Amino acid sequence: MIVRTVLQIVTVKVLLKLCFAKDVIPANFVFGDSLVDAGNNNYIASLSKANFVPNGIDFGGQELGLPGFTPPYLAPTARGPVVLQGINYASGGGGILNHTGNIFGGRINFDAQLDNFENTRQDIISTIGVSATLELLQSSLFSVTMGSNDFINNYFTPIVSAEEQKLVPPQVFVASMIARFKLQLTRLYTSGARKIIVVNVGPIGCIPYERDLNPTAGTSCASRPNQLAQLFNTELRSLTKELTTGLKGSIFLYADVYRIVDDMIQNYRVYGFDSGSFACCYIAGSFGGLIPCGPSSKVCPDRSKYVFWDPYHPSDAANVIIAKRLLDGDSNDVFPINIRQLVNV
Repeated sequence: MIVRTVLQIVTVKVLLKLCFAKDVIPANFVFGDSLVDAGNNNYIASLSKANFVPNGIDFGGQELGLPGFTPPYLAPTARGPVVLQGINYASGGGGILNHTGNIFGGRINFDAQLDNFENTRQDIISTIGVSATLELLQSSLFSVTMGSNDFINNYFTPIVSAEEQKLVPPQVFVASMIARFKLQLTRLYTSGARKIIVVNVGPIGCIPYERDLNPTAGTSCASRPNQLAQLFNTELRSLTKELTTGLKGSIFLYADVYRIVDDMIQNYRVYGFDSGSFACCYIAGSFGGLIPCGPSSKVCPDRSKYVFWDPYHPSDAANVIIAKRLLDGDSNDVFPINIRQLVNV
């Protein structure tokens, strides 16, 4: 009873903070892959982990008034009152399709992440009741960063996917992703989410890994992965509009990270970078993209001068630019409104 009372007090404080403070959200729920995984894969048998040096050197920074970082769902500390301020369900290697990322062994794909969110939702309901839970969720921020692995570690997996690429046309594969994604995002809405940020797939053909896998492109990005990413993104933008129109009270934001990252790559010097194509943390490859970042890797002398940290992911400096443009950017970066505007709706 004492614990229940404490949780109810915390909830009241959170809801009051929402009512009287601008640019503050009561809770932040995060779904996605390694781009936003806060440590869930540390608790499962997976090849997709980053809990070792030199990863995490520059980790830090936050906005929107939350007291700390959103904890990973599988962490022992992600229990009790902290769940009222949000949970991170993201998993490196995860995707929209359930067979995506199977080369990594353990990973938590979007369907399983939604299952985990349902567990959190039930925990909150059992603590503060149905009506307070619905109010909390409807005011909270939800973000989904999914899709890259469905291409990189599924449709374009070297050797393994060669037969699938012959049998399944790109348009059919993208259509299967969108159909599954629609069901998943609708399920998120049904579970209480109303403010939902959907991040599109970035220019995956430009990451060091894809550049090194496609040497015939020379110094250019690999065209085919980018073409499929753009095909998916076009369908995804239409889907977010459709869901916002069809699901009462919802706002699905379309975050155009492809546009933002592509702009940084094409105009890297304008942004203060020295390289828009090479990995800062590298071992082998013309672009440093052949081997994942690890303790034996070399690290560039100034990490702030690289768009890419490792073969797959943006650097901290690049992520800061992405975050700022999604928070405060115009409709070219995030549609129909930006994240800061969404918080205040």
